[in-house]
Amino acid sequence: MRAAIVVALVVIGTRTGAAQAPARSTALDVRIDGIITEGATTTHLGVGVARRMSRNVGMQVVIGAGATTSGDGDTLGSGRADVLARFSPAPADANGWAAYASAGAGAIVRRESKGSAVLVVLLGVQKRRGFVEAGLGGGARVGAGVRF
Repeated sequence: MRAAIVVALVVIGTRTGAAQAPARSTALDVRIDGIITEGATTTHLGVGVARRMSRNVGMQVVIGAGATTSGDGDTLGSGRADVLARFSPAPADANGWAAYASAGAGAIVRRESKGSAVLVVLLGVQKRRGFVEAGLGGGARVGAGVRF
């Protein structure tokens, strides 16, 4: 009898926990980013894939390519890849607007020079599908885009 009660409680608890667990969702974003340093300005068009891991935490991978213009006017091709963890205290689907913070690591590659690894820290605001963010990572960064 006790075993049957324990089994019933485990089954009920498992179903209740599963019903309360947030749905994992994956989103694609299309974005434009600028990275400003003392000697160069970089503009990248990029794509990102974000995966919600819990109600407030997600992971994101971003790949971008574009051009870097140096202070003397030379323009060279460049690219970057970032892996970021994102924390949002109140997700956008709860109230329309959502502030978030992202942090992680990235790599920036410029034609005719060695690539560099960078730490990335961003603060952003999201409203439904659109977002705007700013922070540091290989220079001062600003970015905007749309999530699908």
